[in-house]
Amino acid sequence: MLQFLKESTFRANDVFTRSIGILSRHYISIAGLCLLLFLVSNLSTLLSIYFDGYANLLKVGMLLLFVFLYFSLQLVLLKRAVHLVKEEPSIGVWKYLPSFWQFSQYIGGLIVYSILAGFVYLLMYVLCFPLLYLGIDIDTVRNEIHPFLTGIVMLIVVLRTIFYPFFIIEQQAGTFKAYKFSVALTRGNVFRLAMIVFTVAFTHLLMVSAEYFDYFLIAKIFSVINSFVMIPMVSVVMSVVYVDMMKNYAGSDDPSLIDNLI
Repeated sequence: MLQFLKESTFRANDVFTRSIGILSRHYISIAGLCLLLFLVSNLSTLLSIYFDGYANLLKVGMLLLFVFLYFSLQLVLLKRAVHLVKEEPSIGVWKYLPSFWQFSQYIGGLIVYSILAGFVYLLMYVLCFPLLYLGIDIDTVRNEIHPFLTGIVMLIVVLRTIFYPFFIIEQQAGTFKAYKFSVALTRGNVFRLAMIVFTVAFTHLLMVSAEYFDYFLIAKIFSVINSFVMIPMVSVVMSVVYVDMMKNYAGSDDPSLIDNLI
């Protein structure tokens, strides 16, 4: 176990070292895309307030437009990061744009994830129900035990499916096939992925904590750090991990979901 922890820590450090090098050389292009994401997100909030009194058809149209722009930019960011990690020859700007098929598959993946999250949420309530007969207070079950168990399960789900967008933009895989590829790729690597994810999410956790304790100025500082340092870093880090794991992937071109779940 100690050897496993040592090896995992070494690999995580290697990932971060390489990611910092890539980000430092290409910060403008990566951070520029993150800035666009930041502007689209905040502009959509401001316009939703401005168009509050307008017709519902116009508001729905604006919503669809910003959803398309925001998630398309996310795919562009991932494709750009993978391109830099692979050190491939320069391509035109338009080639980074996702096709409508890729966009629809990505949105389909988000819908599947939302349905799965709802299912896990309800399932945890069912599994927690017997605790009431053991004398545990219902408020404790509802406000502490259930959120904790749901969070643990959803964390595992996120770690196992985290690479599905990469397979959509890189392998032209459909939603379900991309999920199967991600589950197969992450088999046996959940602990290493958890170390990396917790490290890059640390600043976000600090921001949430500052907001919870009403330290608004500190929360804003961490928000800026997240937008222009951590989000670019996360994109590069996950791209490095994806490329490295794909080099060692020895599974089939159509992996079985059941065989790779455990």
